[in-house]
Amino acid sequence: MGRASISYSNKDYESLRQELLARVPQLTDRWTDFNESDLGVVLLELFCGVGDMLAYYLDAQAAEAFLPTARQRQNVINLCKLIGYRLDTPVAATTTLRFSLPSATAEDVTVPARTVCEAKLDDGDVEFETTEDAVIPRGQLSVDVGARQGTRKSEEFASTGDRTQRFALSSTSIAQGSARVKIGESNWEETRFFIDSDPDSKHFQVETDGLDVTRIIFGDGIHGAIPPTGETVTAEYLETLGSEGNIGRDLVTEIVSPIYHGTQIDLTVTNPIASTGGSDREVLEHAKLQAPAELRSLWKAVTKDDYKALAEGFPGVAKAQVLDANDCANIRYYQVNMAVAPDGGGLPSPLLKNELAEFIESRKVITIEVNLFDPNYRPVSVDAEVYVYPTEDAQAVRMRIESALREFFSFEKMTFGQSVYFSDVVSLIDGVRGVSHITLYSPQADIEIRPGQIPALGEVHLDMRTATL
Repeated sequence: MGRASISYSNKDYESLRQELLARVPQLTDRWTDFNESDLGVVLLELFCGVGDMLAYYLDAQAAEAFLPTARQRQNVINLCKLIGYRLDTPVAATTTLRFSLPSATAEDVTVPARTVCEAKLDDGDVEFETTEDAVIPRGQLSVDVGARQGTRKSEEFASTGDRTQRFALSSTSIAQGSARVKIGESNWEETRFFIDSDPDSKHFQVETDGLDVTRIIFGDGIHGAIPPTGETVTAEYLETLGSEGNIGRDLVTEIVSPIYHGTQIDLTVTNPIASTGGSDREVLEHAKLQAPAELRSLWKAVTKDDYKALAEGFPGVAKAQVLDANDCANIRYYQVNMAVAPDGGGLPSPLLKNELAEFIESRKVITIEVNLFDPNYRPVSVDAEVYVYPTEDAQAVRMRIESALREFFSFEKMTFGQSVYFSDVVSLIDGVRGVSHITLYSPQADIEIRPGQIPALGEVHLDMRTATL
């Protein structure tokens, strides 16, 4: 009789136990008692339990070596680093601040960059910082300027003069791209890779690990300069609230940093648009999709998919869609129109659109003109006659339906050009616990969502009735 083969795909406890028990008669005819009380069976089951655990850990370790199956954040970070992709840390929300004077002045009034303003909310203060100098010209009363949410922090370290120095920052919510480093009186520049840095290049890297610890890294003297021994390394950054920094309009009302022009200027501030684009750290599911998409584009915008991948990988942008790509008759000039929606929904701030435009400009073909557009949120109203079981509370069922509709039409679930089907809405409401059956009056048919539009929940009218059994 030939030797029995064991299937190496059978790695669980029960499969191992059955395989080993079936193999026993081929090894000896003296072992005939296979009851659970038999000492040999007890030992065999112990070995199966150990084998089951070892197989699990070996499979789990092997799965961490591949991006689609990796589950530990640090391993995903390491795998993405191999293809030049970096997971986003929390992204600060952006908005526009409007500074106003009570009356016109005879001279220009400058609102300096990094002027801090805040919104007083019930669940805490939300600080914003202007990104550039803004000037209220003489004779005028107001000026608008871009602002980014966050509280500026500063930390100091002493350089040891060693190669590849690393300094860990204390905050775990550092806004993406906000780190600045100064050594002595010299400002150093952030770089993604040291490979192109010269021995005297004043470069540093920012790296965030799986535990959200951010480190400032310096070169080794061959690729990137080494900070001199004893020099003070000053690191500045914005500590952001991420998605919690997305607040409504007209909520920023206080100027924290006084503004002087000889004497203190009496200014008021508000945000005429909502702050948008704030998000928490990048989730692994997004990184597993986004990293290969950007790799396929080779970080250059040529095809429609390239533009979409690069835009959606930009911090603060959640969704993008290329509306069209029109070419002129001479075939030497092209125009690409793209709609972008910020993290958290709403409209992208002018600051976010300007920064995205600069990013795309550095990666597009020189003959391409790119136009960015705001998303168009298409409201979908729901009007239904809902019959509930007699044992159910009608108001409780109404709340469940409204919650299900909000979840169905949430910004995270909808995307550009995603049509809303009549059958999906009927199935959604009919499947809510307590609903016997429904009659849907609106929408009455499938709703086609055009390019550049994102479906959103409009008015909801539910006529609750008791079903007759």
